[in-house]
Amino acid sequence: MAEKEDAVPQEFRGAAAGGAFVNTAQVRRGLQFLINIGAPLVVGAMRGESQTALAAVVVGMAFGFADSAGALGSRLRVLAIDAICIAAGAALGYVSRNNDALHWPLFVAMTVAVGVAPLTGRTLPLTGRHAVMAFTVGAAFPSALNPLQIWYVLGVLLLAAVARTVDHLIAGPLPRQPAVPLQLPSGRGGWLRYAVAFSGAATAALWIGRALDPTHTIWVVATTLVVMQADAHASYRRIVERIAGTFAGVLAAWLLTLGLPSMAFICACILVVAPLIPHHLANRYWLHTALIALMILLAYDLANGDGQGLLSERVVDMLLGCAIAPVGTAAAFARPPTSIEEAGDPAAAQRSDRPPPHADGSE
Repeated sequence: MAEKEDAVPQEFRGAAAGGAFVNTAQVRRGLQFLINIGAPLVVGAMRGESQTALAAVVVGMAFGFADSAGALGSRLRVLAIDAICIAAGAALGYVSRNNDALHWPLFVAMTVAVGVAPLTGRTLPLTGRHAVMAFTVGAAFPSALNPLQIWYVLGVLLLAAVARTVDHLIAGPLPRQPAVPLQLPSGRGGWLRYAVAFSGAATAALWIGRALDPTHTIWVVATTLVVMQADAHASYRRIVERIAGTFAGVLAAWLLTLGLPSMAFICACILVVAPLIPHHLANRYWLHTALIALMILLAYDLANGDGQGLLSERVVDMLLGCAIAPVGTAAAFARPPTSIEEAGDPAAAQRSDRPPPHADGSE
């Protein structure tokens, strides 16, 4: 019996009926999402400030994704990097929102940087995408910025740091989240080709979104950013599964908000969904997408009371983003991708001290 227990991976502890082991690492990640999302949600609802707290709810979810494996120092470092990237992106978007001569070059430069970020490991591709999303949101903000929104976001940052610290003190280092290894762009110019194609697709999404309205811009750009990965197969799979997952999430949100249910009911639904978000990223991306779409649409309904009106718009935005991404992916992977091992990358040994590119934790 002892030999059987020793064979169980470190992140699995305890046993359920029938010998099925519980992945405590995933439970811990789910609790972080619940805390980051649930705290600003409940405080905002109790204070009658759900609309003001909406940004903190979304940022809290982003902080949940930006959680590194390993010791506390590493986890707090990734959280700090993500917070800095989000703040910088939002500030640049807000400052350049009425100046196209500044806005477009900044956006292109940021997306090119995100395109080459997988060469550095797993952190910067995720936090860089968050920075670009924040840039798009900042550009869509009205001229009058509500300072209380900033306090909510700062509060969820502090809460995330505290929750991460308590989790480490109780359970120790956090095991790495399962992820599917990515293939790499082939040839000497592979990464540059991918970065240019990634930036081109994101820029096209920004242009199309701005031709509609600022709200559409946020969703179209975000969809393009998260489905276009540095791997052709992963990108095409994400596109298909995101379409299926968004439709499922929209349908669930429509059913839950039908008949104008109470604020308590909507809050309870979000609190149930929040801890489930990180569990399906690697193997069931459609369900991962469905849960995110459901959570965000319910939060919008709680904040603005127009969740039903947003449903069809979000489907259109998702379809636009998923239509742009295959074009960029086809341009990026004109030749069959090869893995590090297949390519015999001479720099692979020098990078052995950091993880190879994986499917990142973005939504």
